[in-house]
Amino acid sequence: MRKRLTVVTVGCKANFADSASIARDATAAGFEVVSPAAHPDVIVVNSCTVTHRADRDSRAFVRRARRDHPGATVILTGCYAQTSPDERRRLPEADHWVGIGEEGALGLLLQRIGGGNPADPAPFSEYAADLLLGHRRYFLKIQDGCDFHCAYCVVPLARGKSRSLSPEEILGKAAEAEREGARELVLTGIHIGLYGTDRGEKEGLADLIGSLLKETETVRLRLSSVEPMELTEKLIETIAGSERICPHLHIPLQSGCDKTLSRMRRPYDTGKFAEVVSRVADKVENVQIGADVIAGFPGETAEDFEETVRFLERIPVHYLHVFPYSAREGTESAQWPDDVHSREKKERVARLLRLDAQKRAAFLEGQVGRVLEVLAEAVLPGKGEVSGTSGNYVEVTIPGGSADIGGLLKVRAARVAGKGVAGERMGAHV
Repeated sequence: MRKRLTVVTVGCKANFADSASIARDATAAGFEVVSPAAHPDVIVVNSCTVTHRADRDSRAFVRRARRDHPGATVILTGCYAQTSPDERRRLPEADHWVGIGEEGALGLLLQRIGGGNPADPAPFSEYAADLLLGHRRYFLKIQDGCDFHCAYCVVPLARGKSRSLSPEEILGKAAEAEREGARELVLTGIHIGLYGTDRGEKEGLADLIGSLLKETETVRLRLSSVEPMELTEKLIETIAGSERICPHLHIPLQSGCDKTLSRMRRPYDTGKFAEVVSRVADKVENVQIGADVIAGFPGETAEDFEETVRFLERIPVHYLHVFPYSAREGTESAQWPDDVHSREKKERVARLLRLDAQKRAAFLEGQVGRVLEVLAEAVLPGKGEVSGTSGNYVEVTIPGGSADIGGLLKVRAARVAGKGVAGERMGAHV
């Protein structure tokens, strides 16, 4: 009898891609990959360490796994496992602790535990693994690691230097996923704007997207986070020039104050950031742009924060991911006084979240009456509706059922509904 294994993911889209690879390796080791509700024998928690909250969430998932499944084997892997091995004694609920820097170690562990299927498994793609993990979009990892050294960021310590997958491997995975029914590929990694730079390429990401458009036929492409300095004219023109590229970009900002950006060791100022996002907004039709912002970075005064708010109010950014500053061991800023009181950080976060809500609401109002292409992802029980995501990253609800799941639908946005829009169908699947 095959053992059952599930993967719980904490953190970014790169972790979702890694979780699909874990599921594929587990299948090769003889396991049946199941949902957490299906009484798994082995639970892999793929952790994150970008903030203290991510560390806490990772530990909480391990403890919940042990509480809900006392007889299961619990494995902790991912970035938190990599950067914090000394904390293992705080988490006795984890039977195994495998850092991501230990190449091949998790696969070997799964083989040693054994899934109980002596036969050679059938070929199993990452897209198939994504489906088993409940994802309707295929998270296609194109690179890993980061060559930047931002003062606050622990990720390079966990992930190492930037490393690009070969175009041949990426194109092969994309074509395979499309043959298996994928309708959206999310190009993901730790720092995807660096794609190809380790091979000396200057426009690696734009060239890769061009190749993907040639080698696939109908699947749409979405970019995960892209740093502002890597949004070159060629990349913007590539995004604007194809209806198959989702008009959605997440462009990390971190602060709207030049003094703070300099202390953060960010390689741009507010003028350059404003220039880039304005160019994207001008050239990419109906694009939605998001940004990350850190509140309460060491040395950020009340006036510095007000400067950030004023900057965000005037640039074409439509939503914000807001984080209170969190000192991470091993980073440059962890050596500095954390001189913004926690209460003040919370107030600044709350202020930015109010601005985020205003920006989101204004963008949603602007979608009413527009025709959107929506990937149907989930049935809403008892409502006769499905929910999905538009190309420009709007949550959309429309009349429908299980037969629609996984399809691309043409939808007219009829009205704002909560944090998204309610839509009217405009015919069959795209």
